[in-house]
This record gives sequence, C-alpha cells and structure tokens, in this order.
Amino acid sequence: MSNDTNLDTKITPNLQLVYVSNVERSTEFYKFIFKKDPVFVTPRYVAFASSDDTLFAIWSGGDTPDSEVPRYSEIGIMLPTGQDVDNLFNEWKVNSNIAVFKEPYTDVFGRTFLIKDPDGHVIRVCPLD
Repeated sequence: MSNDTNLDTKITPNLQLVYVSNVERSTEFYKFIFKKDPVFVTPRYVAFASSDDTLFAIWSGGDTPDSEVPRYSEIGIMLPTGQDVDNLFNEWKVNSNIAVFKEPYTDVFGRTFLIKDPDGHVIRVCPLD
C-alpha cells in the first residue's frame, strides 16, 4: 500500500452527519430551515451544501432506522449578528413544525436560541465567533 499522504496537509472537518429516524421528514425540515434543497439525495442519506466543501448530511444509519436509538447532538448555525439571531427566531417561532427548545437569551458568546429537529437534535442559532 502506497502512503502518499503529505503530513503537512491540514485536515479540516468537512462533514457534519446526524442520524435521523425518518429521512423524508428530516429532509423537509432541513430544507425549510436552511432555505435550500439538498445537493445529494438517496433513500437513506441526504446531504446539504454548507460552505466551501463542507456538507451537512442526514443518515438513517442503515436499511431500517431504529427509532429507539437516542439521536442527540447539537447543530450550530452561526449568523453575522445578534440581531440576525433574533430576526430568525421571530421568523421560525410562527411555524408549528419548529419546536422551540429555548427562546432567545444572551450568553457569553452573544445572543442565542435553541430549537429541536424531529429527532430531538438541538439546533443552536448564535452569532459568529
């Protein structure tokens, strides 16, 4: 086996993958909150372009997702300003398909709020670091 890896090359995470129990339902949810269509769709795996070469993907975890498996993680969406955070919250709070987990508040990193996706993953919206 050849080892052509340049050890000076920086490795950058470029895929955020979350497990979901219903790919179709989660695809519709993320299409709404991201305001875009996925770039890759299969029955068990759907990917959305994030930034540059980064993807956000949802994955069933196999042929038949097990709805009893805990699926908790925190997904971050960083916006330019705290006012943008409040504006997005006001847009989303009127949608009955979005479960508000924690209303806007100010933390050490600025304005933030939390929602949950259909599988209970926490989505934090906050200003850019």
